Amino acid sequence: MKTGVCPKCPSRDIHRVPQTAVEVSIAISWSKTANLDYYVCTACGYVELYVEDMALLPSIAEKYPKVN
Repeated sequence: MKTGVCPKCPSRDIHRVPQTAVEVSIAISWSKTANLDYYVCTACGYVELYVEDMALLPSIAEKYPKVN
């Protein structure tokens, strides 16, 4: 979706919605969270979420279990 093409349909009607105070975020500690950017296809409704600050990815990897 970051490339501007929906993986579920051929649409290029992709819109980035930055996180505001009401959406879900990823808790890293009691005082630190990773905000998420929402990518929305306005043709089919598919949504993908991406961590806004890539520097927080190692902290997420350390805290949460890896899927096997």
